[in-house]
Amino acid sequence: MAFRVSSLFEYAILAIPLYLFAIGPLLRILFPSTSEDVSTYQSFERTDKLVIPNDDLQCPPHQYTTYIAHHDPLVIYVENFLSHTEADHIIRLAENAYEKSTIFTGETESFDPAIRNSSKALLPRDEVVQCIEQRARQFQGWRKDVYIERLWAQRYEAGGHYTYHYDWSGDLSQRSGGRLSTFMVYLAAECTGGGTKFPRLEKPEGDKWCNFVECDEALGQEKGLSDETRGSIVFKPRKGAAVYWENFRPDGSGYQETWHAGLPVLSGYKIGLNIWSWWQPGYADALKRQEEEQTKERTSPSEL
Repeated sequence: MAFRVSSLFEYAILAIPLYLFAIGPLLRILFPSTSEDVSTYQSFERTDKLVIPNDDLQCPPHQYTTYIAHHDPLVIYVENFLSHTEADHIIRLAENAYEKSTIFTGETESFDPAIRNSSKALLPRDEVVQCIEQRARQFQGWRKDVYIERLWAQRYEAGGHYTYHYDWSGDLSQRSGGRLSTFMVYLAAECTGGGTKFPRLEKPEGDKWCNFVECDEALGQEKGLSDETRGSIVFKPRKGAAVYWENFRPDGSGYQETWHAGLPVLSGYKIGLNIWSWWQPGYADALKRQEEEQTKERTSPSEL
């Protein structure tokens, strides 16, 4: 039978998603690495967009329901973290501000759709956004020296995904700061597929969890989930809901179990909201000193 070049090309196309979301992750689970992985993580010096809390901000009351999916690391599913009205407001804020999502390797920042295929929008800090920032801090117990990073919306069209990565980097005890925790909030979930997958965490037991995580293996295959999904957690994207997790152990080492991915959107679109909390001792004091110095320079008489 004659060999066809087109057949080889078809097999190659099919092999790419198989490796990205099945073979590659399985190898990393069996042979975990402690090295820094490609991610959205950036150093404090590069980020430089931490929010100073407004203690005078008055926000309307809001209620949500929490379900602990895992204790160590702490992973919590938060139902109704945002109201539908808030989610729609954020979607409108981001509408005209999207740009290609990038990855950061520790030295360079670039767009690579094979790793991360989505668009992102930095949100202006109106009162609704500030109240969401405040809610994220309150959820964590107003932790000392922990600041919310500027919020980003993320839009995934059909085919959009983000391969496996961490939100943390290095040992926190050896760094001056780091991304302490993550909220993955779903603003819109008009899609099939697009779940948030943690392959190193076991799926919690109980039928109630099937409202929030993928339980039906047959349906999972239709959504593009591999056999490797069995035993792992895949959170369903649901409007207004959030998945919260801790990135570091008490000793400062990062949780290898927080290895996660945004699975491919098979049809429709998904819009998410990233809320990252950054631990940075002395950040507010440093900014205050900087502002005082700038004020002093502006008010000082000019030299003749």
